[in-house]
Amino acid sequence: MSARRNVTREHPAVAVSGPVTAEESAYAQRVIGDVLATVDHAAERLRARLSPYGGYDTTAFTVVAQVNVAVRARMIRVQTAAPTVREAIEQAAAGLLLRLHRLDQHLAAERSGDVGFVAGEWCSPYPQSPIGLAGPRTAAGRIVRMKDYHLAVQTPDSAAFAMDLRDYPFHLFVDDATGGDALVHRDGATGYSLHRSVPAPAPAGLTVPLTIQRWPAVPMALARAVQLLNAAPDRRFLFFTDPRSRRARVLYRRFDGQFGLLAPAW
Repeated sequence: MSARRNVTREHPAVAVSGPVTAEESAYAQRVIGDVLATVDHAAERLRARLSPYGGYDTTAFTVVAQVNVAVRARMIRVQTAAPTVREAIEQAAAGLLLRLHRLDQHLAAERSGDVGFVAGEWCSPYPQSPIGLAGPRTAAGRIVRMKDYHLAVQTPDSAAFAMDLRDYPFHLFVDDATGGDALVHRDGATGYSLHRSVPAPAPAGLTVPLTIQRWPAVPMALARAVQLLNAAPDRRFLFFTDPRSRRARVLYRRFDGQFGLLAPAW
């Protein structure tokens, strides 16, 4: 990737929550802006957020940095967690540079007609213990955020690439081969797994190194999903289907130890 040829020099607006100083916000703008200045194409819809989390133990404190930007109509997202604001910002900037480079390689391959899937390096932004940010918990986690959105119709290849660019541990989509909801996530011997909401044969002609879950997602009530995730503190998410609609849902663990729910929009 060539250096500093971007047509834009706009720095991202930093939305700050919690005890983050103006100096730290300015540092985030400068460091992230310097990374975006290396991009050959215009960077749009720039957003960065710094969110400090304190646990039940007042000595536990972690800063989560998230950066979102669109380049060539591809959404790139990076999320990192670190003990200090500066470390979180610097890790997010490093992760953003890696994903911009990955996109640059992919676009070059598209132009040459030789597009394959190269597994991207990924390190979970979560602490070693999923409940490390919240400290010791005496109460069960509960759903504090629900998000529904229109799922993209994709191949597992394109879904896995989108997951890499967006720094997700999983990506919910509609499988173009079956028309059913599906999930790619980071797991298995290959590093990537595919789980679908309907029974289907293994997909053919893919370039992503997938481990295929042979069984479809289990239908269950939301209350049961919450119960199961609370019973498995090392598990980061649960993929299941609504018993009535048979549409997929993902219950996931947030940085604060509570749960979020993803579901398709009708």
